[in-house]
Amino acid sequence: MELETAIKNTIEYAKKFKSWVNRKEIAERLVSPKEFSEEEINGLLKRFINKNKKNKYFNEKFYKAAGLAKTIETNFGDILFLGLSGSVASGHPKKSDDIDFLIVTKGNRLWKTRLGLRWWMFKNRIPHRKYRGKEKKDEFCFNLWLDENHLWLPTDKQNLKNSVDLVLLKPLINKNQTYEKFFLVNNWAKKWVATPYFNKVKDVRYKILDKKIKQNNFDKVINCLYFWPQYWYMKRKISKETVGLYQAFFHRQMVK
Repeated sequence: MELETAIKNTIEYAKKFKSWVNRKEIAERLVSPKEFSEEEINGLLKRFINKNKKNKYFNEKFYKAAGLAKTIETNFGDILFLGLSGSVASGHPKKSDDIDFLIVTKGNRLWKTRLGLRWWMFKNRIPHRKYRGKEKKDEFCFNLWLDENHLWLPTDKQNLKNSVDLVLLKPLINKNQTYEKFFLVNNWAKKWVATPYFNKVKDVRYKILDKKIKQNNFDKVINCLYFWPQYWYMKRKISKETVGLYQAFFHRQMVK
C-alpha cells in the first residue's frame, strides 16, 4: 500500500505542472520518504497504464542547452558544474518555457564568473533572461548559483519541489565530481524522494567530501569586490530571492 500511495502521489504531483509521467519517469521521481527496490517498483508499475506521449519540445530545448554548455565550458574555466533544471530537465517543457540552469563555480569565483558570463552572453547576443525579467521562449536562465564550498541548500529551500528538481537535474558540465558532491551534501532530499535519491548516490564514494578545498584570502576579497556592485544594482528589485556572497537563488519558485 505504501508503494501504491507513493506512485499515486508522484502522478498527482506531476499533474500540478501539467505533466503526465510514464512508468520510467515515475520511478525516477518517486515521491516517498521510504526506499523501494527496483523489483518492487517495476512489479507494481505494470498495473499503471503508460499514457504519456513524448514531449515534442524537449529535444530542441535540450540540444540548445547542451550546445551552450559546450561553449561555456570552453570559455569559463571557473565553472565546475552546469546543470539543466526546471521544466526541460523534467522532460515536459512547454513551447513557451525558457531553459533553466544551476551553476557551481570554484571557491570565491561566483560573482566574477556571473558578471563575466552575463557580459559574454550580452556581447554575443545570446538570448538570456534578465534579472526579474519575464520568462521568454528558449531564453537561457541562470537562476541558481553556488560556490563549491557552499553546496548545501538552506533549510527554507528544503521541500518537495526542490527535492524533485534535485533528482531530475541533468549535468551538462561536471568537473571534480561536483555533481556527486552536490547530491551527497543535500541528503535532506531523501525525506521526500528516498528511492531516486539513493539510486543517484549508491555508487558514489562518500570520501569525496573529505577532500579539503584550499581557501585563498585574496580570492575572498576579489569575490567581495565583484559581489557588492552587483548586489547594490539588484537590491531594489530583490523580494523573495536569496542573494549572498556564496549562493544566489534568483528563481522565486525556489523559495516556496
